[in-house]
Amino acid sequence: LIASTMFLDDIYGLKVWQKLFLQLIAVLILISAGIGINTLTNPFGEAINLNSVYVPLFSYKGIVYNFSLWSDLLTIIWVMGMMNTINFIDGVDGLAGGVSFIALITLFLLSISLAVSQPATAMIAIILAGSTLGFLIWNYTPAKIFMGDSGSMFLGFMLGALTLISGGKLATVFLVLGFPIIDGIAVVIGRIKRGQNPFTTPDKTHLHHRFLKAGYTPRQSVLFIYVISIIFSWVALRSTTENKIIAAVLLIIVLFLLTIF
Repeated sequence: LIASTMFLDDIYGLKVWQKLFLQLIAVLILISAGIGINTLTNPFGEAINLNSVYVPLFSYKGIVYNFSLWSDLLTIIWVMGMMNTINFIDGVDGLAGGVSFIALITLFLLSISLAVSQPATAMIAIILAGSTLGFLIWNYTPAKIFMGDSGSMFLGFMLGALTLISGGKLATVFLVLGFPIIDGIAVVIGRIKRGQNPFTTPDKTHLHHRFLKAGYTPRQSVLFIYVISIIFSWVALRSTTENKIIAAVLLIIVLFLLTIF
C-alpha cells in the first residue's frame, strides 16, 4: 500500500492530505492485526499502561471492536512519524539508506538478545538490512540509483512496525534515529514559525543541508551522521532505560550544538 501510494504520487502528484490519509490506512491495518504500544517503561516506577481507555467502534458477530485511545493513537503517531522521518532525510545520497541499515542491524541485535529473544523479528530485520545494504552500494554518493518516496516511506514503515513487534523498544530506536527524528521536528517547527506548510514546503534547513552549506562534501556529511547513529546505537544496546533517557537528552544537546556550529 505504501509503495503503491508513493508510486502513484510520482506519476500523478497526490496531494499531501491524500498521502497522509493512505499512510493512516496502512497504520490502521497494522493496528487491526494486533500490533501496537501497550505499555511504556517508566524508570521511576511501574510501567505505564496505555490500554486504559477504549472507544467502542462497532460490533460484529457478538465481538465488540474498540479503539484503544492512548495505545492506538501513539502507534499512529509513531509509525507515521517514522515514515516521514526517513523520507525527510532522503536528501543526500546514501543518508536514508545508511541510517536505516544501522537501525535495522540494531533491531536485529536487540531481537536476538536473551532479554527479547524474538528470532522471527530478527530474521525480518536482518533480511531488510541486507536488502538495504545491497541497495546502498549503488545509492552511496555519488548515487547511481535512488529510492524515492516509495523506498523511504516503506523503510520508515518497517522500522516503525519492527520497533513495536520487538517489544515496543521506542527508546532504543529513538536513540539510533535520534538525528533524523529531532532534525525533522526542528525543521517542521521552523516552517510553521515562518508561516509555511510543514509538509509541502521544500527548504534547505535540514542538518545535512547545513553541513553542505558549511562547505563539507556530501560524503563527509553522510559519514559524520553515520558515526552519530552508530555511537548512539551502541549506547542503546548497552544501556538500561534510565541511561537511555540520559543518552537521549545528550543526543538532543549534541544536535543542538551541531546546528549552531
